[in-house]
Amino acid sequence: MNKIQRTLAIAATALCAMGAQASTVYSNDFSGSGFLISPDSFSTTFNADAGSATVDFRLNGFNSLDGDNYYIDIFHLSVNGSEVFTGTFDLGGQGIDRVLLAPTGSAVSRVSLHEIDFSVPLSLVAGANTISFAYTSPSMFEGTARSGQQSVQDEGWGIGRMNVSAVPEPQTYALLLGGLGLIGLTLSRRQRNER
Repeated sequence: MNKIQRTLAIAATALCAMGAQASTVYSNDFSGSGFLISPDSFSTTFNADAGSATVDFRLNGFNSLDGDNYYIDIFHLSVNGSEVFTGTFDLGGQGIDRVLLAPTGSAVSRVSLHEIDFSVPLSLVAGANTISFAYTSPSMFEGTARSGQQSVQDEGWGIGRMNVSAVPEPQTYALLLGGLGLIGLTLSRRQRNER
């Protein structure tokens, strides 16, 4: 491997490492905030630049929060007033896990009977952004009667750790690749001139 190829390989490796890392825009751990009942909501607001991002968070269920059964409880995630993710998950109350609304690239990963990790792509606006978490317990769902709201001893939930990371835009990759190409061109010319 000649000097130019080696330099380009090192630069390409650095480029990949830089591109793989998203920058943290906002991070918090709400574990100590106690739990809410269904229906209820919780919001957090932070400042960011406009662009694509990912929110990663842990949903905690206390006692017997239900998935899709007669006692259905539905989780909602909204960003700046627009719902981006909806689902119903068994967090101790039995029932079926179902994702009802999710953007492409979302991931749901069960940690334990009472904990699920989420990763959801979203779009941020420049300035203040508000992420809202909510639970509802409808008495009718998809044309079928359900139990509706239950007691605080039964339907507890909360958010644990949460992290919002900015996703580098394609233009960033284009600029980095362009810079890499210029390095290669400069090294190639320098080698030709040394001959």
